[in-house]
Amino acid sequence: MYYEEEQATEIIGCSCTLLTPYKGYTEGEVVGDYGSEIVVRLNNGKEVVEYRDEVLIYD
Repeated sequence: MYYEEEQATEIIGCSCTLLTPYKGYTEGEVVGDYGSEIVVRLNNGKEVVEYRDEVLIYD
């Protein structure tokens, strides 16, 4: 899988909610920002890549 260069942005570490659950999980934390895609570590420990507009990010 190809990623753009990771960006150090203010959303890293923010809590978030997936709009479409991943195996029943929706809550997590942003751990990577690649522009249009972000990496989310879900509460079960799994990391998933989602498009930014498919995730609600909390300050």
